[in-house]
Amino acid sequence: MATAGALALAGLLTGTLSGCKETHSAAAALEPDARPVRVATVALEPLADSVRYPAVIRPKVEADVGFRVGGKVTARLVEVGTRIEPGMPLARLDPTDLQLQIRASQAQLASAQADATNARSDFQRYATLRQGEWTTRQEYDRRKTALDKADSKVHEVEAQLRVLNNSAQYATLVADEAGIVTATLIEPGQVVAQGQTALRVARLGAVDAVANIPEQQVAALPRHRLSVELWSHPGQSIAGTLRELSPSADPNTRTFQAKIELVDPPPSVQLGMTATVTAASAKAGAVARLPLSALTQRDAAPAVWVLSAPDDRLELRPVTIAAYAGDLALVGGGLKDGERVVTAGVHKLDAGQKVRVWTEPQR
Repeated sequence: MATAGALALAGLLTGTLSGCKETHSAAAALEPDARPVRVATVALEPLADSVRYPAVIRPKVEADVGFRVGGKVTARLVEVGTRIEPGMPLARLDPTDLQLQIRASQAQLASAQADATNARSDFQRYATLRQGEWTTRQEYDRRKTALDKADSKVHEVEAQLRVLNNSAQYATLVADEAGIVTATLIEPGQVVAQGQTALRVARLGAVDAVANIPEQQVAALPRHRLSVELWSHPGQSIAGTLRELSPSADPNTRTFQAKIELVDPPPSVQLGMTATVTAASAKAGAVARLPLSALTQRDAAPAVWVLSAPDDRLELRPVTIAAYAGDLALVGGGLKDGERVVTAGVHKLDAGQKVRVWTEPQR
């Protein structure tokens, strides 16, 4: 009899424990564990409308230089990439013909000076005769005219001789300012004409970033803040100013060429480098940059999940999108600085759901 009572008591206790376990399991099912989520902290920053254009670094001044006289090239003293200084010889012509012209002019000058001396002596004699009225006024005036013509001839030949002397100096092409040779268009033995381009020289110092601007963005370009970033130096921004904007579009690309002068360019800037011109226009208000994966919808309007303190409960909050930039959304309204926003798995969350911030495991 005692044994039967003990068995009954044991069965009652087993049933009670099983009921407790089932109750605990049901409670655990009603309150699941907090879901881990990735979050980003909102950092508001001024809204800036920016556009980027590919560009090439070009010299501000690039001149085609050539000889001021024609002749045969005997020497080219520079190569492409040569840095030149004022007064440095660049190329030479054969001076033989010029020297012969100088000698001919010198002979003409000697002849003109002899004629002038003879005319002066003749005039002086007739001037003496005129004082004693031994000759006519008409003959005196004729001698005076002959003397004036002889003196004028001397001045004319002297001027021609100076021109030829200068031409002899022009047979050597000399640099006017400091620069760098960007192209050579002559070779020794070549016969060049007066003014023909011999070299192309870019002046040192000021450089431009040359970009092609679409026609729908040309009008706003002068009002933007410009900066230049070299592809070889990413992250290094150089301030720029709009120096020149083409008044007509390119017939092939239908774009307008803009020249942006670099302000205090570093020595690392070289001609021909590839760059990016950024045209930024500051606007009123502030935006938060969030990844596109943070966006969801509420009543067909954009929204994000915000973690509300202190219990990390989810709140679906509508937001205003100011613009899109690549894989980022610029949120212009609905968020405050310092708030935390879920950035992954937003379509699997519910309002009021308990979540926890996911942290990357330490390796």
